[in-house]
Amino acid sequence: MFEVLIKKIISILEANTKLSIVYNYEVGEMKGDPAVIVVPSSNESDYNTSQENIRIYAFNIKVFVKRNLPRKPEDGDRIMREIVSSIIDDFDKDYYFQSGIVCPTGYTFINVFAMPSSWGYSGETDEYRVAEINLKCRVSVDLLHI
Repeated sequence: MFEVLIKKIISILEANTKLSIVYNYEVGEMKGDPAVIVVPSSNESDYNTSQENIRIYAFNIKVFVKRNLPRKPEDGDRIMREIVSSIIDDFDKDYYFQSGIVCPTGYTFINVFAMPSSWGYSGETDEYRVAEINLKCRVSVDLLHI
């Protein structure tokens, strides 16, 4: 289910015109700016009924914006604010993934949760302004059909 969800998350992020490049793995050197890395971060499972469980699949969406050339640090922060807001808006608009998701037998996608974020810096001499958005996806699992 992680693979199904990350593909959908990537497709939503790739449609965001504020982003230059989106990766679905931890990349060593980014080939674009602003760049995003999406990786699974955790999962949870909770009993729902004797035939069904609810799982939460969590992903970290890491946004990187250069703070130095060709821009000034204050421009990096402004751009980061715009990008994080646009990413949150993208998932709020499609929190049921109505634009299409095909789940394996026994799995039913329910929705995306609200996304807290944390901000910081990365790279040598704080080269990048970074925001990490925690995206959680709720899935119903039919225990008789997985």
